[in-house]
Amino acid sequence: MGTEQREIDIQSVYLHMQMITRRANARARQLAEPLSLVEHSLLRFIADTPGTRATDIAEAFALNRSTVSRQVGTLLDLGYAAYDDAEAGRGRVLGLTDLGRERLEASAAVQRDAVNDRLTGWSEEQISSFAAALERYNLADSQ
Repeated sequence: MGTEQREIDIQSVYLHMQMITRRANARARQLAEPLSLVEHSLLRFIADTPGTRATDIAEAFALNRSTVSRQVGTLLDLGYAAYDDAEAGRGRVLGLTDLGRERLEASAAVQRDAVNDRLTGWSEEQISSFAAALERYNLADSQ
């Protein structure tokens, strides 16, 4: 593959990733009580990272602490997250509330259903290959 074709393919990947994000946002808005992309992302991080603090989120997302503080404040105000005061001494540890877990699961279910629909007609080998390529892509940033 020549340099020119590589650049064309990289641009195609970028455009398709944008389309995936745009469609995911549109699907999320179809829920009775939708989560924004930011809310979904933060709730997913909190759910997947026990003992997380706002400073951990700021670091993981490469965001300013004040930005994360406002976003976490919104999650607290909506009743989706709460501070776990039992984890004293380590800063203010965040956890999902039952409502937060419920909203995150509803949002994730809509997205999983869309992925499942789009993969209809793909062979198990094609799906495995796609999953491996996405995993490789996502791990490249963390190395």
